[in-house]
Amino acid sequence: MPQTSPHADLVASSLDTHIVGSRVLVLEQTESTNDLALRLGGDGTVIVADTQTAGRGRHGRAWHSPPGLGLWFSVAFEGAGEGLQFAAPLAVRDALRPWCRIDIKWPNDLLVDGKKLGGILIEQRGNRTALGIGINVRHRIEDFPGDLCVTATSLRLAAAKPCARDEVLRAVLTALDEKIMVMRSGKNEALHRDWAAACNIQGQRVRAGTVDGIVESIDETGALIVRTDDGPQRILFGQGIEIREA
Repeated sequence: MPQTSPHADLVASSLDTHIVGSRVLVLEQTESTNDLALRLGGDGTVIVADTQTAGRGRHGRAWHSPPGLGLWFSVAFEGAGEGLQFAAPLAVRDALRPWCRIDIKWPNDLLVDGKKLGGILIEQRGNRTALGIGINVRHRIEDFPGDLCVTATSLRLAAAKPCARDEVLRAVLTALDEKIMVMRSGKNEALHRDWAAACNIQGQRVRAGTVDGIVESIDETGALIVRTDDGPQRILFGQGIEIREA
């Protein structure tokens, strides 16, 4: 069972939002905030954990979620959440601007100077959607295990100063709420356009499995349209890719 948390620095107080944060649950520990969001539901419910014992990223990869260092949280939405895959990374990018410049690596990895600061995982079960967000906040280099000390970074390292988790959480939830309001007003085309531009992948050479070519465009689902020697090919949203030298 998830355990309730005494961590005051995980409570995003004074939220002025319309949907996101309708209910906020702060836990000491849980297996996965996404699993809990899918189980509990409630449109806009936010579940924050100081640590996850079975946190995961895309493609089932384990997500390093140690206590006291990062923000590991999920937001539950009722419905399919069409457009959420574009709204969420834009919201996190915008929210973190006071600390550092964030780049979005297609489709939704959050990078600083080429190193991974955070990630996003969207899952659906029935008519319920869970948006999971992980952000490295307080990590020092020695806090990352194994190869992550080379490939990952944190707000503390990028901003060269301590960062309060509650301030970061409040900023992200506020920015996310703004994007959700845009999404639900039917302006997904604008979100898609901004997200596609932020990914900055058009014109780059990529490879995914047997597909190898130049990205010509990103379609309305977020898939890459790639020009290859065998004609146009499509790389689905979220499929693993390698960016190659042109």
